[in-house]
Amino acid sequence: MNSNKDQKKNFGPYLNVKSAIFPAYAAGTEELLFLTDITGTNQVWSVVAKPAGSWPDQLTFYDERVTALYPDPNGTSFIIARDRGGDEQDQFYLLEGDADRGVTVTTLLDTPENKNNFGSWRPDAQAYSFSSNRRHTAFFDLYIQEIGQEPRMVYQDDATLYPEAFSPDGRYLAFRRSNTNLDTDLFLLDLTQPEQPPRHLTPHEGQAYFAEAAFAADGQSLYCITDQGRDFAAPARLDLASGELTYLAEREWDSSVVCLSPDGKKLAYDVNENGSFRLFIRDLASGQETEVPGLPPGTVLGLGLVTSRPAWSPDSRRIAFSFNSPVHNPDIWQYELGSDTAYPVTSSARGGLNPQNFVMPELVRFPTFDGREIPGLLFLPEGAKADATTPFIVFVHGGPESQTVYSWNPVLQYFVSQGYGILAPNVRGSSGYGKEYLALDDVRKRMDSVADLKAAVEYLRSAGIADPDRIAVYGGSYGGFMVLAAITTYPDLWAAGVDIYGIANMLTFLENTSPYRRKLRTPEYGDPDVDRDFLIEISPIHKIDRITGPLMVIHGERDPRVPISESEQMVASLRARQHPVEYHVFPDEGHGITKLKNKLAVYPAVALFLDKYLKAR
Repeated sequence: MNSNKDQKKNFGPYLNVKSAIFPAYAAGTEELLFLTDITGTNQVWSVVAKPAGSWPDQLTFYDERVTALYPDPNGTSFIIARDRGGDEQDQFYLLEGDADRGVTVTTLLDTPENKNNFGSWRPDAQAYSFSSNRRHTAFFDLYIQEIGQEPRMVYQDDATLYPEAFSPDGRYLAFRRSNTNLDTDLFLLDLTQPEQPPRHLTPHEGQAYFAEAAFAADGQSLYCITDQGRDFAAPARLDLASGELTYLAEREWDSSVVCLSPDGKKLAYDVNENGSFRLFIRDLASGQETEVPGLPPGTVLGLGLVTSRPAWSPDSRRIAFSFNSPVHNPDIWQYELGSDTAYPVTSSARGGLNPQNFVMPELVRFPTFDGREIPGLLFLPEGAKADATTPFIVFVHGGPESQTVYSWNPVLQYFVSQGYGILAPNVRGSSGYGKEYLALDDVRKRMDSVADLKAAVEYLRSAGIADPDRIAVYGGSYGGFMVLAAITTYPDLWAAGVDIYGIANMLTFLENTSPYRRKLRTPEYGDPDVDRDFLIEISPIHKIDRITGPLMVIHGERDPRVPISESEQMVASLRARQHPVEYHVFPDEGHGITKLKNKLAVYPAVALFLDKYLKAR
């Protein structure tokens, strides 16, 4: 079996594969700013927006990551967001200049005790909107900050509010209120009449999702993403005078973002087909649509938890986006309207690896206990046969309202290269398959999604592609809960488990997570008062005596989503039983392992752990 030194040597190249996300055009359209982790954490870089080959320039040099990048309407200055140690408490800074003239960064907002959500620049580029929980940690109010001045609150509510867009004349601010994670509303605030309550634009019954609001060029309507009256979310136009909602395109797949061109004539939006994303550009006058050509199966919306929206050039003739797939690490691509194909403008390093050896998964479906078919992505190592000899990892996404899509994942690619098979099931409750499927694991139906993991193992066994005695379950965040639920509910199925910042106790999780998250999470998981007995019943911490296989637990101390106490109580309970458990804690990480030095420490340890229990037999 490999030593720790060997694992670091083998895993290192995969962890050194780089990415480029969050494109933003500078004035003149020949320069693109973006975020890349070339130095180990995401920083701002710039590149000439031509086919890949230009050498990029680094513009920021922080130890901590830059989390987002927002250009002003003229492309002359940029707001960057940064947090500390992965705590997700974004603060805002103004970046001006370029690599030739020099760069200056000015602090706009630095209240590290608060979480701030960027909204949008005002059309005059002299102010921007954001929401913040500075009044109360559980609620997000709306603010506007004139550049060079202190921010001012423009609307408060005991709710979670997100500013979406200014009207073309700057008079109105459209904003979103989250009733739950999946039920939202749009409102219109008249900034010239602060005494007037905002106008409710989207009254509805039942659950409906509204987001991504953008004003039409004439200010008389909003473009948005919504699933009102539909199972799938789609781009739509909302007439502000009549309230009439008109869908622009209706497919039996979800869309996530809309992006209006600066001239107001074109709308870009995505379509998620079984985890592979297509990008369309719609001419709003004629209704004619063009699919951005030249893209293989993959995603155009970023990587992991990061949503990296497409960006229009100031002259509305080009669109840039971050593209990645299981065999393409993330790079910035550009499409010039009317041209034959999109092309990459960055060339992120691949750690010295041969991309021809990366594995594209196969889309599979397998039956589960109630007759449904569960979709999943199946990665098979070279030479794998249906002879029940391949060690397997069942990889479970987080969320729970998330989805394993056709995206770059260096950890999965490493394990496939080492002879592991991987099945990444999108169990019930996953996004991308409509809101009916999304609701199948809510509250009292929580354990039905865990039963889908049992069905995944049964599929691997019946197909003969996995050694039934060498199957591990691996997941982070809510996926970590699924790992713990799987090994306590179906212990005989698993040779080992890897839990990355997972939920061990639903009650303590809801009590200790960030207050603003608790309000949005109870409709999904259950109310600690109403559903207390059920939450206790499904919490893995109360069933640890059923665990038979070894467990690895990983957590960042600064995690604002799943408190580290969730991992601490699980580890303490297992150690009290003298059960095999390996625990890795990172004091400078939050909800995720983002720093290269920490990745190089923990992922080789995961490989050693899985090799020990799945290969050394």
